[in-house]
Amino acid sequence: MIKERLDAKIGEFEEILQKIASAMASGILSEKLSPSELLEKTENYVNRLADLTVSSEELALVLKPEKAHAIKVKCKNHTQILTTFKDILVQNTPDPLANSRLAFEQLRKALTDSSDLLFLMREVRDNPSPLISAVLALIKASETKGSVINIQASEDAQPLIRHVLGRMDEFQVALMDLEKKIGEMKRSMRELQEESLRILSGKTSDQPKPTENKMEKRQVSLSSFKAEQN
Repeated sequence: MIKERLDAKIGEFEEILQKIASAMASGILSEKLSPSELLEKTENYVNRLADLTVSSEELALVLKPEKAHAIKVKCKNHTQILTTFKDILVQNTPDPLANSRLAFEQLRKALTDSSDLLFLMREVRDNPSPLISAVLALIKASETKGSVINIQASEDAQPLIRHVLGRMDEFQVALMDLEKKIGEMKRSMRELQEESLRILSGKTSDQPKPTENKMEKRQVSLSSFKAEQN
């Protein structure tokens, strides 16, 4: 389920952040490292954090679409910090250690920003949209063919699920009727189009060609001229 997938990504996200923070505290990661060394020690972590940010964003948007703006802004900002960190380290510069210091500040910023992002992701995981929760519960019921009563869903979602399940047959009949009417409309449109083409084709064949009209006018004028001369 989506909530479980988001929870797994949150867990991996936290694990990577802890490793980075621990490496910084122990001196394994330091601004005194050259840009190439700092990139080598952090690149896998940074790339994975960027991937997790993107995939977590997709899941969070599904679970809580009303928070779409906040989710997109947080994820975009975090991804940008990670990108800036790498860009600084690969720049050519006469002062490499200055770049290491700048990049290291971005790494610290990423850790702080990650805390806010994780807080938002946990909120989405623990409090998804009620309607989305109801839909997910309905999908789970459909897949397991279990009773809705046995599904762990909120009290507000239970009546909605029962209502939807109770009217599934009505929805199916209405859908079939709608498809039939659409088919009839398409058939009527084809017949109307064919009739219109026949009418237009008939009018075209009855009308003289413009070139023929011009030739006839010229012949009449020439005959009149000869008659006047005689």
